[in-house]
Amino acid sequence: MATFKDIQLLRTTYLRGPSVWTYRPVLEVWLDLGELEDYPSNKIDGFTKRLTTWLPGLIEHHCGVGHRGGFLERLTEGTWCGHVLEHTIIELLNMAGMPAEFGQTRSVSQHGVYRMVFRCPEESVAHVALQQGHALLMAAINNQPFDVAAAVEAIKAEIENRYLGPSTASIVNAAAERRIPCIRLNDGNLVQLGYGASQRRIWTTETDKTSAIGFGIAEDKDLSKQLIKACGVPVPEWELVKSADHAWEEADYMGLPVTVKPYNSNKGQGVGVNLNSEAEVRAAYDEARKLTRYVMVERHIPGHVHRLLVVGGKMVAASRGEYPEGRHNPRAKVVTVDCTDEVHPDTAYMAALSAKVVGLDIAGVDLVCQDITQPLQAQGGAILEVNGGPGLLMHLKPSVGVARPVGQAIVEHLFPTTDGDSDGQTSRIPVVGIAGTRHNAFIARLVGWLLQLSGKRTGVASSEGTFLEGRLTQKGDNTNWHAAHRLLVNRLAEAAVIQTTARSIFEEGLAYDRCQVGVVTDMDGFEGLADHDVLEADQMTRVMRTQIDVVLGQGAGVLNADDEQTADLARLCDGQVLFYTHDPKNSVLLTHREAGGRAVVLLGNDVLLVHGNTERVLAKLQALRPVNGFEPDTSALLAAIATAWALDITPELIAAGIKTFDYQPL
Repeated sequence: MATFKDIQLLRTTYLRGPSVWTYRPVLEVWLDLGELEDYPSNKIDGFTKRLTTWLPGLIEHHCGVGHRGGFLERLTEGTWCGHVLEHTIIELLNMAGMPAEFGQTRSVSQHGVYRMVFRCPEESVAHVALQQGHALLMAAINNQPFDVAAAVEAIKAEIENRYLGPSTASIVNAAAERRIPCIRLNDGNLVQLGYGASQRRIWTTETDKTSAIGFGIAEDKDLSKQLIKACGVPVPEWELVKSADHAWEEADYMGLPVTVKPYNSNKGQGVGVNLNSEAEVRAAYDEARKLTRYVMVERHIPGHVHRLLVVGGKMVAASRGEYPEGRHNPRAKVVTVDCTDEVHPDTAYMAALSAKVVGLDIAGVDLVCQDITQPLQAQGGAILEVNGGPGLLMHLKPSVGVARPVGQAIVEHLFPTTDGDSDGQTSRIPVVGIAGTRHNAFIARLVGWLLQLSGKRTGVASSEGTFLEGRLTQKGDNTNWHAAHRLLVNRLAEAAVIQTTARSIFEEGLAYDRCQVGVVTDMDGFEGLADHDVLEADQMTRVMRTQIDVVLGQGAGVLNADDEQTADLARLCDGQVLFYTHDPKNSVLLTHREAGGRAVVLLGNDVLLVHGNTERVLAKLQALRPVNGFEPDTSALLAAIATAWALDITPELIAAGIKTFDYQPL
C-alpha cells in the first residue's frame, strides 16, 4: 500500500465573529491535499473502515445529504480528504464534549487546495482539535496505529483549560438564549454581557450589581449574624472565641452538641459540626484556628442543611443536602436534593430578607431545619449564614430532583424582560457597521457626530483613527476587530460606529454579533484580495453581505442604489432597507418607493428624504457642508444622512449637525 505525504496546513485563521462562513467563531484552515487530490476516500484501500472503526459516531453526521448516515454515504461514494478532515475534527470535538455543529469545506481556484472551517468557541481548543484530527486522518489514510482516546483526552484537557465554570456557563448560555451578546474578558470567569454602556459584568455569580461591602459583610460570619438577627431572622446562638479553653467554656455554657468554625469560612473549610465532647471541641478549634484569627462556637441545630439561592430579592431555587454515610461531615460528598417547590413562603421570605440585609443581590443562604415545608421558627430552625458568589451546580445538576433555571434567573435580574425584546435589545447600544471603500471614514465620523448631538456618548472606529465623544483616542487605521472590540467593552460608549473592510471580514470576522444599522457603500477592491481567492468583482458579494447579514430585525440596512451589486444586498437584510441615490428615476428606488420604503435622493440641488410617496426637502446640497468648508463626496454625504435617518435622528438635527461638523481628514 502506498504511503501518502501529509496534507499541508497552509494557514489557519481564527475568525472571532460573523464572517463569510457563519455568525459564530470558526477556525478557517487552508489545506493542500497534494497527491491526495487524486485519491478520494473510495480509492484508498481500507480507509473508510479504519476511520469509522475509530470514529463510530460519524454515522450521526448528516452532511449535505440531510439524514443520519449521510456522511458515510459520501465516504463510500468518494469524497475528498479535506472534507473528511472537517468531519473528523467535528467528531473529535463531539467526543470531547464540545459539539462543533458546523463545518464546511470548499475548493479554491488553485488545484488541490481547499478552505475548511469548523465552529469552535475557543481558539486554543480549535487548534488542538485540528492537530489531533489531522494526525488521526493521516494515520487512517496510511494504515498506521493511532490512539483515539489520547487524542480526545488532549482536546478535553484544553477544554478544561479554557472552558467557563458551570455557574458562569449557565449564565452565559441563558444570555445567549435571549440573544444577549457575551464577551469573555479574561481567561477565567469574568464575562461581559451586552455592549458598551448597556453591559453588565459577571464573575461566576458575582455581578457588577454585587456590593463589595455586602460581600465583605457576608464573609464576616459574626457581623452578618448580628445584622440579620437584628431584623428578626432566627439564627443559632454563637460566640467568638480566642482560645481552645474559651471555645470549650462557651460550648459547655451553650450545651452540647455545638459547631465550631472559622468566622470567615467558606466551602466547609475548617468546620466541625455536631461536636459532643470537650476533646472534639478543642480539636475543632485547632483546625479552625489554622485558617483564621477568630473562631466561632455555634449552637448545633438538628435537621437538614438547606441552601436557598436568592437572586434580586427572590428565592429562585432550594437544595437539601443529605449525607448518605450517616454523620454530618461538611467536607463529605453530599447528595443534593432539589426542594424548591417545597419551601414554605415564610422561609423563602426570611432567606430573601437575609440577603437584602447583608447587601447581596445574589446570595446562597444556608439554613437548618427538620421540615422545609414549615416555617423556621415553629420548628426551631435557623439561618446559619449568607454567602456571596454562591455556586450553582447543586441547582443545575441535583442528585435528586429537577434542574432549576438559575442562569435564566440571574440574566433576568441583570436584564429584566421587556415587551418586544427579541434580540436582547436592553443589553445593546446602537451599533453602526460600515463596509466598503468610498469615503467611509467621513461617513463614520459624521454619523458619530450626529449620534453625539442626539445625546449619546459615541465611539467611532475608522480608518482615520478611533474617537470617543469626538476626541481622537488612537491614531491610524482602526478598521480592525481589536479597535471595534475596544469600543464595545467601553462602558462609556452609548453608541458605536464601526468601519470595516472586506479584508478584515476575511481575516478576523466582525467584532459584534448584530448591529442596528449596516451600511454598504460599494463592492470595490476585489483586485487586492487574490490571497483570499477573490478574483472577480462578483465574488465581493459573498464577503460584503456579511455586513447586511448581521442587521437586527428592528434595524436597517443602508445601501447604495446606484451600484447594482450593492443594491442587491437588500434581499438579505432582516431589517428594513434605506437606499441612497443620485438618480430619482433609479429603477431600484422606484420599486422600493412603491413598497413604501425609505430613501435619501438627490433631486437637482435638493436632498430629499422620501418615504413611499411622500417627500421632504432636507436642504440644498450646497448648504450641507461641514463648518470648516470641507466639501464632502456627495454619495458619502447621502449615505451618512440615510444612516442617521435610519437611527431615528430627526431631519432638523441631521441638517444642523452637518453644518456644525468640524471635519479634518487625517
